Amino acid sequence: MHHLTARSIAEEHIFRGPGDYVTGIGILAGLVADGLLVCHQFCLMPTHYHVFGTFTDLSGAIHKLNRRYAVRFNRRHQRRGRVFDSPASRTEITTDAHLHELPRYIALNPANPENWPYSSYPGLIGTREPFSFVDPTPIIDTFGSVEAFRRYVDEGRQL
Repeated sequence: MHHLTARSIAEEHIFRGPGDYVTGIGILAGLVADGLLVCHQFCLMPTHYHVFGTFTDLSGAIHKLNRRYAVRFNRRHQRRGRVFDSPASRTEITTDAHLHELPRYIALNPANPENWPYSSYPGLIGTREPFSFVDPTPIIDTFGSVEAFRRYVDEGRQL
């Protein structure tokens, strides 16, 4: 399992509106359908994204995700050039402590996580329709229940 994240160049907004977010989510769903990724959690923010997943081909998934998104973003916004400041940051989840903290970190990226439509968190906790391509099993197994995970996320807001 890995935490994958990529940032835009110079903090440029690379998710500028619903169409951009839908494109990013669609590309993630496509990686799942292609068998490159089991997506456990994701969050798309205006200047970056986070994906917590199990990858069958990490380098291939990164390349496809970033390239497909950049091509579509540049076409939609009539721009040229790089979209991301680097291919991606990837961190393997090797400890229970990391597996415990990462889902909360990703969930708390938006200011109002239970209603952020471009994250898998609202679907997991039931405040929005879940994304069918997301498999939150490692999160539920780690916390014992969705409610326990939600309480842990809520506690993180106070830190």
